[in-house]
Amino acid sequence: MSQTLWKDKKILILSFVTAATTVIAGIYHLQMAPGSLSHNLGEGILFLVGGMLQVFWAVPVIKRWGKVWQIIGIVGTIIFFTLWLSDRLHLLPEGGGPSGHMQPHEPRGNFTGGEFPKGSAPRGLGLEIGGIMVPPIEMFQIAFIGLYTVLSKMLSSRQSK
Repeated sequence: MSQTLWKDKKILILSFVTAATTVIAGIYHLQMAPGSLSHNLGEGILFLVGGMLQVFWAVPVIKRWGKVWQIIGIVGTIIFFTLWLSDRLHLLPEGGGPSGHMQPHEPRGNFTGGEFPKGSAPRGLGLEIGGIMVPPIEMFQIAFIGLYTVLSKMLSSRQSK
């Protein structure tokens, strides 16, 4: 019996930590939206909608809505992260003006609301992996993917018993 209670506590704590990672990433995206909306409508809408979804995603995580919600949350966050990585690796076309390309003087949004240059991020913010500076927002998304995957496995093994 005490083993079951301990496992339930671990699942509860992991649920709250996992929910916190997606809420923090969502808040970062929501902070990026206003600056992005002013110069790139598509990017601004992506940050606004993505941020709102990430903040909302704490509900299915904590309430344990089921496997479908787990898959959607994990895959959705992987897609969001992949879009960021593709942009950092210059695999996405530049958006912007009528020609579809950003003008050189147009700033790009970032997790602090300022410019998001294609070069390296400011020192002290994020973690460098393989020559790519990974900002805190992306680290929270990576953490969410890992934690939610572990939580999903724990919940499915608990239900199969």
